Amino acid sequence: MSKFCPFCGEKLVDEAKFCKNCGKDVSKYTSTDTSNDEDYGYGMRVAEKSHTAATVIGFICAFLIPIIGLIMGIYLITRKDNSKSKGFGIAIIALSVIVWFFSFMTAMYMY
Repeated sequence: MSKFCPFCGEKLVDEAKFCKNCGKDVSKYTSTDTSNDEDYGYGMRVAEKSHTAATVIGFICAFLIPIIGLIMGIYLITRKDNSKSKGFGIAIIALSVIVWFFSFMTAMYMY
């Protein structure tokens, strides 16, 4: 039976007292019904954090300031608390690189 941290969703070994990812104490959470996938075996559901602001800022910066867009994309890729953030991060990085390439090519063509 797999157990997951109720705080960050990291997979835990059965005898774990602390989460190896977030370091929080998980010893006080007892196993309950595991038939629900979102239950994580502890009776608590892990809420996904929304990174909407980072996503919007990342897309805007990918067009206007590609280096900031690149940083925001890397930030979103490293988020483990939202299943969609990795996809958005990859898209922002790709868009930043494309805009950066075209702006570089435009600058080279002008001179």
